[in-house]
Amino acid sequence: MIYDLHCHLDLLPSMREFAKDAKESNINILAVTTTPKAYEKEIAYFHSYENIKIALGLHPQLVSERSNELDLVEKYIEDAAYIGEIGLDYNRQFYSSKNKQIDVFENIIKWCSSKGGKVISIHSVHADKNVLDILEKYDCTKNNKCILHWFSGSLSQLRRAVEMECYFSINEMMMQSLNGRKLISNIPIDKVLVESDAPFINRISTPQQLEATILRVELYANTIWNHGSEIIHLSSKSLFK
Repeated sequence: MIYDLHCHLDLLPSMREFAKDAKESNINILAVTTTPKAYEKEIAYFHSYENIKIALGLHPQLVSERSNELDLVEKYIEDAAYIGEIGLDYNRQFYSSKNKQIDVFENIIKWCSSKGGKVISIHSVHADKNVLDILEKYDCTKNNKCILHWFSGSLSQLRRAVEMECYFSINEMMMQSLNGRKLISNIPIDKVLVESDAPFINRISTPQQLEATILRVELYANTIWNHGSEIIHLSSKSLFK
């Protein structure tokens, strides 16, 4: 059984064919969306797929042009068990929308905290402290499962996130940098999940390629923690309702 806790299913070539093949291959996917309009389409396409969970998202890199879609997030958030991709991105090309990003992210986290029971995939680029400040402000990790996707922040903020009971979805790209390996080694194994971030890492376009990247990350996890992949499977399975 394969679990991918962060995949952009709608950005893959031949999305429906990919989903069909993934189902036949027992690949479980948390399909994050970048806009609530994409969420609408994917829910319609894949509501009968038990192996695919569709997350309601509004990506921080799109907030400058899509902040008006926050109303759609509010419309669907009551029934959405999975939320993502949401978060903050302070890279230079997106920094001008910082205040809008904070407003959108804070509203979504506030709604998740009041509802509870959500699995939330969170983007944080050069914004790890602000992301955790907002999660802490609304006590979001108390009644939701918060996953920090491709975490690249400081070790001190990682430790803070661990204390807050956050999960971390790690990928093959993280294994290839010294900082990424250092961060991974400081995450408790029961808080580790595996992601492909398809199609962006290694230009994944088939379920077989997705499975291969997931297995390579699990193999790496086993070099750090004995039987790490078994624990990762248990943690992943618990998030697929």
